[in-house]
This record gives sequence, structure tokens and C-alpha cells, in this order.
Amino acid sequence: MLKQSKTQISLVIALGLMVVSQVGFVLYKNSASDVPAQVMPERRISHAGSAKAFGLAAPQEKHFQVSSVKELDSVFNSCDYNLKKAKRGGEVPRLYLTKLPQDMKYKKSSGNATFIQVLLPHILKVNEQILMDRNRLLEMQKRQKAGHHLRHSEKMWLSKLASEHRCKSTKIEVLLKHVDVVPPSLALAQAMLETGGGRSFAALKKNSPFGYMATKTKVAKFESLLHSVQAYVLNLNRHSAYAGFRTHRAEQRKQNQNPCGHKLAPLLTKYSVRGSAYTKDLQHLIQRHGLKDYDHITLEQHMRLKP
Repeated sequence: MLKQSKTQISLVIALGLMVVSQVGFVLYKNSASDVPAQVMPERRISHAGSAKAFGLAAPQEKHFQVSSVKELDSVFNSCDYNLKKAKRGGEVPRLYLTKLPQDMKYKKSSGNATFIQVLLPHILKVNEQILMDRNRLLEMQKRQKAGHHLRHSEKMWLSKLASEHRCKSTKIEVLLKHVDVVPPSLALAQAMLETGGGRSFAALKKNSPFGYMATKTKVAKFESLLHSVQAYVLNLNRHSAYAGFRTHRAEQRKQNQNPCGHKLAPLLTKYSVRGSAYTKDLQHLIQRHGLKDYDHITLEQHMRLKP
């Protein structure tokens, strides 16, 4: 009887362990199946720039295309974006139009406001990227003055930056002349003058609002408006024709001033065969359309959609 009871007890214990292990497996399986539903969608959303990923928040951005000016205005309206509000609040949403709608050519001069709305976020984005590099340069310069040596990776980055800007020196004080923003007022004035407010063939068919030439007779074609803005700013920051522009901008920095588009415009006489007549037109556009107001605007970290 004793042996039989021990055998029964052993069977009960074994059966109990089997039950516990099965329950544990089921619980594990169920919990694992919940992970994709709760975690994966969040990661996909964060990759699009609208949620937090790994504890970091990325600014929301919207790259889009439209078929008409009416559709463009609808997008701006849905994101509560207009120039009056931008001037008042000091921010614009991160809206990047890939290319201008073809019916922009039918807009009258009043359409300049729409063109400014389109181009402003692109200019601010490029300037934002430049300021990140500039701030890194300033931080490295500060450490050098404190007696610290630069790391190998930092020296390699300086070499790359110098190469991109066609700069023979990798000295930080030299690079700081090249790595700086183009005031939105100046960029907007040039784009408006070159394209008639976004209505030219180059702007509509080639995404080229700055008259950037591939050859002496052929306008360059760009994949998107953002690419054209990047090329335009890099051109001013590295071409030998605009050395005076960069020197004057650096002088403004030394005087603790932000780069001023109206004051920098006269330094771009070599941008056009019209010379000083061209730069006077730039200054006139800056004054007439109040473009200086856009020099102090930044990009929003989070876009506000209308309910």
C-alpha cells in the first residue's frame, strides 16, 4: 500500500508539473503575440516622424505633391499655415512641396504669397542643417581654445566639410566663413526675381527657382525643390564669385549680428549679368514684400493640424 501511495503521489506531482508548464507556455505565447500589436505600429509611426522612438522625438515633416494651386492651398489650410500667422508666431510647419503645381503660371503677382509659403520651409530646413554643422564647429573651436585636441573622427569630418565647400584649409575659423546660413529674405527675393514668383519654365519644369545653370546656356534640373535650395545655398557658400558675400556675412557675425539679407544683397553682383541693377532689385523686393520678417522665423517641432 505504501509503495502504491508513493507511486500515486509521484504521478500527481508529474501531472501537476505538466499542467503548470502548459499554462506557462500558453501565457508566454499570448504575451508574445501581443507585442506586434502594441510595439511595432508605434515604431512604424515614429519612423515617419510623428511619435517617439527610443526615447527621442523627431520633428514632424510632410513631403507632398499637389496637382493644383487649389489643392496646395488646401494642404496649407489643413496645417493651419499662413504667412500672417507665421510672422506673428515666428514658426512655420515642416511642409516640403516636391514640385510646384503647373497652374502656378496663371497666378498673378498676388501669387507671390503662395510662392513664399512654398519656399520658406525649404530655406529654413537647409539653414537648420547648416546651423547644426556650424554649432559643431563652434563647439570644437571652443575645446581647441581650452587646450584640448580634436579626435580623429572630428578631423576627418573637417576634411569632408572643407572638400564640400571647396575650401583649401581645414582650420575651423576658415570653415566658419563658409558654413553659415543664407538669410531667408535674400533667398526669397532671389527666387521671386529669377522666376517671377514661381511662374517661370525653370521653376515649373525643372524645380529650379534660383536660376542655377548646369551650363552657360542650360538651366539645371533638380529632383525636388529642396534639392534646388540645397544647391543654391551651397553655391553661395563655396563659389569664389561670392567670397565678398561670405566675408561681409562673417563681419556681421563678429558684430554679434545675424546675417542681414538687405545688407548682403549688394555683394551678389556676380550672380547676374545685370550686376548692381540686379542687387538693387533684390533690395527693392525685400523692402516691398517685407521679407526681412522671415529672417527670424523657425520651423515648428510639431505641426498643428486643424480639427
